[in-house]
Amino acid sequence: MESSPALQRIGNVPARVWLGLVLLVVALVFILQNRASTRIEVFTLSISAPLWLILVIAVAVGVLIGILLPGRRTR
Repeated sequence: MESSPALQRIGNVPARVWLGLVLLVVALVFILQNRASTRIEVFTLSISAPLWLILVIAVAVGVLIGILLPGRRTR
């Protein structure tokens, strides 16, 4: 029995892509469950914002750092 082309394409997706998607879903669930307002302090600046917004910013900064830092890329 032959599998459909869609299933063949899913089987060709690298494990690191699946891991990235799983981590993205976990991060989104975590963000959505933490919607209360909070206050953070950065040096002398005090910011009051919803916790989900701060978490989104933190994840975005982490992704940006991962993209910008030179590293070993395996293919």
